[in-house]
Amino acid sequence: MQTHEKFASFREGARAAVPVCFGFFGITMALGIAAHTAGLSLGEGVLMSAIVFAAPAQFPALELIPLGGQAVQILVSTFVINLRFAIMSFTLAPHFGRVRMAALMPAAHLISVSTFAVSFLGFQKKSVQDKFLYFLGVAIPSYTCYVLGTAVGYLFGVRIPGGFEEGIQFVFPAYLSALLAAELKERQLILLVGVAFLTTPVVERLVPGWGLILNAVIVATGAIGVEIWWESKS
Repeated sequence: MQTHEKFASFREGARAAVPVCFGFFGITMALGIAAHTAGLSLGEGVLMSAIVFAAPAQFPALELIPLGGQAVQILVSTFVINLRFAIMSFTLAPHFGRVRMAALMPAAHLISVSTFAVSFLGFQKKSVQDKFLYFLGVAIPSYTCYVLGTAVGYLFGVRIPGGFEEGIQFVFPAYLSALLAAELKERQLILLVGVAFLTTPVVERLVPGWGLILNAVIVATGAIGVEIWWESKS
């Protein structure tokens, strides 16, 4: 494959990443403000985004810090939430053919829900000649906007009036709720989410700091058990 064709795949991926960059920048500005509110320094907040690259894991971790959350709780919650990336990695890997492991390992760090979805859909286009470079075209600008948005949000958070940061905690839950509502089409899933929503505060009160993870495991395991039992009866 010629060099200009490879760079064409990268440029095509970068164009597809424009909406992701705008979305990431907005979300991570809220993340940067939350990092400032939690007492992190600018360097710590930016480093957290650069290493974790997953807002669904970072926001819960930042919520635990002011509450005196232990490092084990924060690490376990982040690990469990980010397990979804393993499935995404397994799905993308067959599309990368003979790409060397030395290139795949750092590229795996750039996988997020958005970069995965945009890349996977882009792979279906006949115009994409080099799928790995297309993925990098999507992922590198998205990652850059993610980290940059955190820094901008932190610097903005230093200057906002007192009390404003209280509203920031609702930004990411609202974002997740909107995504979740768009996906919930079956009654069973709606019921499952409703049960988890009602039981999480109870479990968190019984097991402070672990309620979110523990309740998710309990509800998910129970749902799988009920589904297997129902299928066996049918």
